[in-house]
Amino acid sequence: PALVSELRNATADLFLEYLGQSPFRSEHYKNFLIQSSADLLAEASASALGTIGEFGPPQSALFRVLIDEFGYGVHDKKHSVLYRATLKDFGLCQEYNAYWPLFDTVTLSLHNTIHCLFQNPRHFFLQVGFLLFAETSYQRSTAQHYRYLRQYHPDIDARYFGEHAHIDLHHTAMVLDEVAAPLIAKFGVEVGVDIIRGAELTRSVFAASGTHMLAVSQAFALAVGQGKASYGMLPHDGPIGRCVTPTSAAKGGDGLVQVGGLGVLDHAADFAAFPIGSIGRLLDGPGP
Repeated sequence: PALVSELRNATADLFLEYLGQSPFRSEHYKNFLIQSSADLLAEASASALGTIGEFGPPQSALFRVLIDEFGYGVHDKKHSVLYRATLKDFGLCQEYNAYWPLFDTVTLSLHNTIHCLFQNPRHFFLQVGFLLFAETSYQRSTAQHYRYLRQYHPDIDARYFGEHAHIDLHHTAMVLDEVAAPLIAKFGVEVGVDIIRGAELTRSVFAASGTHMLAVSQAFALAVGQGKASYGMLPHDGPIGRCVTPTSAAKGGDGLVQVGGLGVLDHAADFAAFPIGSIGRLLDGPGP
């Protein structure tokens, strides 16, 4: 209960606060949508692995959360379909992994953490902690994104965020009262420790993702202000150049660099100033 209360009363999203002051908020938000698409275009697919087996009422509660994510069998209400509608209105490709060459390391780290948790049944209690954190924190974050979109992009389909701000209130109660509490009562306080461990692991990777998103936005805006970069994405199905990182950029070489969904740096060397974990693509020809 203390963790739930803490998450519900967390402070405002610093990334959204930053966008509120940016004249190029649309470009920054597109990058957020792209980086988030690794999970949100296949939402709940990983956690579906956690409902496999036969372990009583908590399993049924988890399955009810899962089927909500999948639109209760109505395809047009499936959460990943709602997310596609947001991508479409921003002019972004809706195909799964269409932007994989532009995913930052932190994006993949978050994605891999989720799959690592749910692909191993031995992590079951950690999985419950993940869901407890994710469902509770999502109530706040999706409500903030919904308000942001209504204020700055009123013509964008924001149903994905509005739906989560509503339904995750119920999901938190279900995970807490119908999953976590019965499991602790049956198996002991050690289970509670594992659930908290799973929640704290999830908090850590989500915090790293949010911090990185803001830092990349600030670094690119600074480069634009210095006349070293310009906003705007190349077509997602165009030639993909070699991968460049801040570390490799510092070692030399030159050429234009596509930075996520933000835009293009004029010189690869300037990518060295970006946060560790940023990924760019040299636009000098095809590559891996």
